[in-house]
Amino acid sequence: MIHLANILIADADAASAQELLRKVRTHGYDGRTVGSVEAVLSTVQQEQPDIILVCAHLNGGDAFETARALRAIPSCVDIPICLLTDVRTADIKTRALAVGLDDVLAPPLDETKLVARLRPLVRLSIMQAELRRRAATARQFGVEVAADIPRPATDSGYPVLLVGAPATALAPLLEGAKLSQAADTVEAEDLLSGKNFDVALVAPGKDPTPYLELCAQTRNNPRLFNLPVLFLGDARRTNEAAAYRHGASGYLVAPVDPGEVLSSVLILARRQRLRWAIREALGQTLRDPTRDAATGVYRREFLDSYLPQRVDFAGSHGRHLTILFFLVPDVETIGRQFGEEQADHLRLQVAQWITSLLRGEDLTVRYEENEFCVVLPDTPKDEADIVMNRITGVLAYTDFAVKEVYHPVKVWVRAGAADLRPGDTVDSLVDRARSGLR
Repeated sequence: MIHLANILIADADAASAQELLRKVRTHGYDGRTVGSVEAVLSTVQQEQPDIILVCAHLNGGDAFETARALRAIPSCVDIPICLLTDVRTADIKTRALAVGLDDVLAPPLDETKLVARLRPLVRLSIMQAELRRRAATARQFGVEVAADIPRPATDSGYPVLLVGAPATALAPLLEGAKLSQAADTVEAEDLLSGKNFDVALVAPGKDPTPYLELCAQTRNNPRLFNLPVLFLGDARRTNEAAAYRHGASGYLVAPVDPGEVLSSVLILARRQRLRWAIREALGQTLRDPTRDAATGVYRREFLDSYLPQRVDFAGSHGRHLTILFFLVPDVETIGRQFGEEQADHLRLQVAQWITSLLRGEDLTVRYEENEFCVVLPDTPKDEADIVMNRITGVLAYTDFAVKEVYHPVKVWVRAGAADLRPGDTVDSLVDRARSGLR
């Protein structure tokens, strides 16, 4: 059975753990339960789960001791860990931050909230796993990249966007942050378009609708969809489930505890900084020995070394894997009419557009002269189709400016997609994806 991630649930209460496992399985995840610190440590080292959900109370210790022990094991140091606690206080979040926990979940724990909070942890786990695989492949080409990224410090200088008058009033609480303030969502959209932030803290006034829409727009923006958004809601006007449905990363009810605001922002900021660090390390695997000189994406030889082990892992572990192909015949036409330099310029721009519309963990390769392959790790086919259609649509509606061609250049794109199926080989997967190009 194909699933989105493997989750280890650690809870001394076996019935509670089984109920939580039932909930995550309903939403496409899989996993198992354990009840003691000893079982957590042994299971994690043997099975390498993607996420650990650890409850406050375990046989033989508590969640904080367990997290501290896991962070001391090299093979477990980068597994996202989420604390499940019966109460939500600033002290618990501060302690969680100190031992390297990646999130804290408190009641009410309905499925909307659970899935919303799991999603970014899954993406973080996927990025870390992808870095290990890509670094191992790059090593075959003589490119050395560190695959172990420590959790960055967030002591000071972390950029935070405060949106809405109630949010800007919280500025004195965020000592050490580099703050930008937006009085409303229009101003926020302008700031988000030009700057990178580690966290957006959103607090609506009387009408929460535009602020909820800002969350949704952020999640649908290819550049911003990983941005953590902490929503400060008024229980009289909005609710937690609505905020999560619109894409919020966390939710606090006003009036808020100052310590909880700070610790919540710090947890989200550290997670975002870790994403940026992983993206940077992934980018370091793209160097002259692995990079296609004309387009700046990976060479076909890199894909030939990378894809077999990616297919093998996905097939043996029941994980999603989808690949896309894009063929741009117009590049050849430009070459015939205006010359190869102009064709190279157009080809480079197409490659840059494709890459800009993907996540950091996605892999773009120049497969043939005017053909590109994109590998989407741990991505179901329906989600991949959305990505494929977005890319083809953007390319089709873009006016390309090509050297010494004194009119805008339009391109027509053929695209194809295929997801890994039981019994697939690299060749069968690629052939099925490329069949859409004919």
